[in-house]
Amino acid sequence: MMTRTRLLVTGLLMAISSWTAAPQPAAAGSYVLTSDVRIAMPDGVLLDSDEYVPTEGCPCPTILVQTPYRKSGSAVGEGNTIFPSNGYAMIVVDVRGTGSSEGSWDSFGPKEQQDGATLVQWAASRPYSNGIVGLSGVSYSAINQFLTVEQPGTDAVKAIFPIVPMSDAYRDVTWAGGNTDAGFIPLWLGLVNGLAMIPADDAQSQPQIALNAESQHALDVAEFGGQAVLDATFGGYEMMLPSALVAFPEQAYDGDFYRIRSPIRNIGAVNIPTFIVGGTYDIFQRGEPILFNALKLSRSKKKLLIGPWYHTTAGNGLTADDGSSPVYDTNGTLIPSLNNLQLAWFDHWLKGIDNGIQMFPTVETYYLGAGKWVGDRRYPASHTKYRRWYLSANPGSGSSLYAGSLAPVTDAADTTATLPWIPLNGTCSRSTTQWTAGLVAGWNCENDNSPSEALAATFTTPPFTAPYALSGPINADIWISSNVSDTQIIATISDVDPSGASSQITAGTLVASLRAETPTRCHSTVADCSVYARSQVIEPWHPYTHASQTPLTPDAPTELQIEIFPTSAVIPAGHSLRLTLATGDFPHETLTLSTLVNSAGGIDTIYLGPDHPSSIYVGTPTPAPAS
Repeated sequence: MMTRTRLLVTGLLMAISSWTAAPQPAAAGSYVLTSDVRIAMPDGVLLDSDEYVPTEGCPCPTILVQTPYRKSGSAVGEGNTIFPSNGYAMIVVDVRGTGSSEGSWDSFGPKEQQDGATLVQWAASRPYSNGIVGLSGVSYSAINQFLTVEQPGTDAVKAIFPIVPMSDAYRDVTWAGGNTDAGFIPLWLGLVNGLAMIPADDAQSQPQIALNAESQHALDVAEFGGQAVLDATFGGYEMMLPSALVAFPEQAYDGDFYRIRSPIRNIGAVNIPTFIVGGTYDIFQRGEPILFNALKLSRSKKKLLIGPWYHTTAGNGLTADDGSSPVYDTNGTLIPSLNNLQLAWFDHWLKGIDNGIQMFPTVETYYLGAGKWVGDRRYPASHTKYRRWYLSANPGSGSSLYAGSLAPVTDAADTTATLPWIPLNGTCSRSTTQWTAGLVAGWNCENDNSPSEALAATFTTPPFTAPYALSGPINADIWISSNVSDTQIIATISDVDPSGASSQITAGTLVASLRAETPTRCHSTVADCSVYARSQVIEPWHPYTHASQTPLTPDAPTELQIEIFPTSAVIPAGHSLRLTLATGDFPHETLTLSTLVNSAGGIDTIYLGPDHPSSIYVGTPTPAPAS
């Protein structure tokens, strides 16, 4: 069991300064675990749960966790005993169709979302509960926190703490600019379905229920996961399949299937204190700042913490649970462990303890390149100014198919660069680590994209004489043509050190035939609208619908607005900023059948100069934070 360090959190989260005395951890409390408590849903499906109840102090607030990765007994189980050890009852539930629960799984579908409301009411009514509920969990369990509180009948929930959640089911992770996210989705489907094939935890005591659950799980692989992947793989050619095989029409395009499963669509219903934890290299890197900015809450009731993490490493490198190895931001504020941040958040909003967590910085961001945490009031960073860097034919550093430069003004004359179709490029890069959720972290390619850049076009600034910061999303406005009717461009932003090593900061992708852009301006919620800065698009919205898809006219210059996902970074003095344009990012993304047929063997042309001023538009905090 984990130790309680509430004294540490209380002392360090008061707004004034850094901690100067060592904390004295309190002894952890004991609890009783009751396994395999079955909960009936309105349609009769029985969900399996584990209940953790403190031996003293209840009735008490209850933490609810909903997971598809088995409530217990797996390496990704979410029975975090930090809660029952510190005065909270906790219920961990296998969502329908997963783990030991009955029903069919369809990944955040309407019935599962309705289950969330039923589970909240169950949690609030248990004998050990005082009627106050908090939601916790990582990844899937973070996403369904939003989807649950967006349902009616969840008034008992008084605070949530989503760690690495998603905002948009289509744009954040399932698809990459119109290409299939093959780096993560197959791994994830295999994980959920594989864990669901393990016999139910209560198979011996409830054999009939367990057999029913396992038979449903087996059928579900073919009826949901397998069918959805098949439909998506065909892309625009899905219509070629016999109608009996098309379970999910237009699965390769954004539509009701993804919108129903996207928390950002109903974010206006979230009116309770929310602490979001994100990662600079997370698979949901795009969506975490979007969720934060869309919450219509005061600064004391919403927080955003973004660290240098992959999806599976969230929280690594923060202050230890026992207060050792403290980590501070540039203002001297301590950054506690995620366990202690959760305890402080729930202690304040569920128990009414005045511990100062509301004074924690509204935004805490780790700046790549500087290696420092910076507290702020907003995201992108305060005092962010926007500027363009133009792609230039002037020679730049790097060994690539075309090595140009980034310049503050356009070239005086027009010119072009040629880029062949290489869909299997990109393997030796940080992208592979990020989009396998960090599972291959530590390999040589993670910190040097040079091998992938060799088959791409690069554009690099001269070395900076002072630190240069980036904050927020980046737009790549690229003019291209192709000798075929489709192509895909991957735009990667990197930090190039004096040795020539190129470390990926962030990236974005766009299938050219899906380039249609929605000009409507966003206010706070990024859905069906584009984000502007100084009247220029900084975060373009592409509908990604079949109806909006338009083939390229061969050899005709065409403008692409490529959404590059948000980041926080500092390019140190002596380093350079690089944009890489490539036609492949494998295994992160693979082409659908229709995109493959229409782009195979193509030769792309990138246009530079005054008639077609290809550029990137970036946010630059001034002065550079953390430098």
